[in-house]
Amino acid sequence: MEAIKVVKKIDSKDLHIEELERFIGVETEIIILPMTERKSESIKSILDLAGSIKMKQDPLQFQRKMREEWGDRK
Repeated sequence: MEAIKVVKKIDSKDLHIEELERFIGVETEIIILPMTERKSESIKSILDLAGSIKMKQDPLQFQRKMREEWGDRK
């Protein structure tokens, strides 16, 4: 499955999106999400989660450990 994201201001009922050229002849689904609504919903969901993650370990120690593990993968 392939997905693309295009941010455009809609000025009329006709859309011209060059990025869709490779999808000509392919059945697709197009979803329009107004940016102002999406941003406010995202901020609300993030704020709802703020402080809700409980850790048994000091967050800085956890972060150092994760960086070391990811550094070993290179």
